[in-house]
Amino acid sequence: MSEILPIRPAGPPQEQERTFYVDPTRGEVATRRAWEQRAAQWRARELAERVFGGEVTARLTGRSGARPFRGLLHMEVPFADLESHRALETVFLASAARDPLLSEVPFVFVLAPSLR
Repeated sequence: MSEILPIRPAGPPQEQERTFYVDPTRGEVATRRAWEQRAAQWRARELAERVFGGEVTARLTGRSGARPFRGLLHMEVPFADLESHRALETVFLASAARDPLLSEVPFVFVLAPSLR
């Protein structure tokens, strides 16, 4: 009978030793990626202020480590009328695509009219 059902000692179950594999550079990579996103956010804000000609507020509403996009950048920009906004939006997106930092840290840009 003991061959079918092994006899276990009485008392609490024995804990097995666990092995954890930790990459020491993983934390450094996550920190670097967060700073890259922050730097790209400020670069996009500065570029939008130059293109739209006024104060811009920007906030990173979504962060993603997966490709192809690294976050959702919501920016409130000065707004005069729809036609000029579309033209300035095109200039901004073309400039962002040529920017060395913004091309390395791609965002989805949400350009909304400023309520001020």
